[in-house]
Amino acid sequence: MNKYLEAKSWCLAHGIKIYIVPIQYRKDVYVEVDNNGKITRSPKTYKNQKIASDKIWDLNLYLYEKNKKNGKD
Repeated sequence: MNKYLEAKSWCLAHGIKIYIVPIQYRKDVYVEVDNNGKITRSPKTYKNQKIASDKIWDLNLYLYEKNKKNGKD
């Protein structure tokens, strides 16, 4: 399985959702992480949804690898 898909599946199974939040009347977007109800919004904006989507895949992989290294199944 692709490492990004495995990471996305792991995050969803552990209550971690990462998604795009549009900014009204602009093309810029935020990325939000909902970690079991604790919501964190990115401090920066992304120019478009493609860039934000790439960031989401990277964040899924980062959280997966970080938690797997710390022994969280």
